[in-house]
Amino acid sequence: MALTNYPTAGLLHRLLAMAYDGLVLIGFCFMVYAVVISAIAGLMGTFPEMPVLGLAPVLSIFYSTIFLYYMHSWRRGGQTIGMKAWRLYLTTEDNSPVRLSHCILRSGAGFFSLGIVGLGFFWMLIDKRQRTWHDIASVTRIVHKPKGVE
Repeated sequence: MALTNYPTAGLLHRLLAMAYDGLVLIGFCFMVYAVVISAIAGLMGTFPEMPVLGLAPVLSIFYSTIFLYYMHSWRRGGQTIGMKAWRLYLTTEDNSPVRLSHCILRSGAGFFSLGIVGLGFFWMLIDKRQRTWHDIASVTRIVHKPKGVE
């Protein structure tokens, strides 16, 4: 059965998957940050006691890391680690493969959705098709594949 035929994932499943992904991303972001700091220290010839970058570069590193994680996961199999735990899949409205443009639109709108107190996520509670803002912007949706269905 095509993924588009499965029911749209509910808000609770999405939030739980995001919590799992958040744990993975915290560790991954700090690893990337450590590599960047080590590279900078290597270029400077000394390792500073307390390596500190400005806020903008750190946020850029974290956003890029998060974007690459989601883009790679979505394009590779339609699932992140958190989505696998809850049997959620990213699919396009027309069941075509997820493209880079879908990922860019989805992650940009997703950060915006979170940035305004999660309003973009809670939008699915009033949308007739249970879509979030990033679902609408990227013409994708998250579906839930029930247990035992292959």
